[in-house]
Amino acid sequence: METNATSLQDKIQKLIHQYTEDKKKLEKLTQQNEDLREENSQLMAQVESINQSNSGSGARIEELEKQLASLDDKYRELQETISGFESIASDAISQIDSVFPELGDTDK
Repeated sequence: METNATSLQDKIQKLIHQYTEDKKKLEKLTQQNEDLREENSQLMAQVESINQSNSGSGARIEELEKQLASLDDKYRELQETISGFESIASDAISQIDSVFPELGDTDK
């Protein structure tokens, strides 16, 4: 009977030891899980921040493209105006040369 009691005591001791080991593993895994949750939360916050930044960038790009198109239109208008001024100036020089031909010939 004593051997049965010793055997039972050994089994209980092994179960206690196994329980202690499992409890330590559970605590370690619980801490790892908590760490991963925190890391996941931080990553999700970063992703959200990047998504907001990207959507803001897209709107800014559209705004800049509109400004560029507007500036292109203004540039074309200025080019046309300058071309008109050049034409008027050329006509004015031709008329001045016809009124005062001797001013045009400075070689004489």
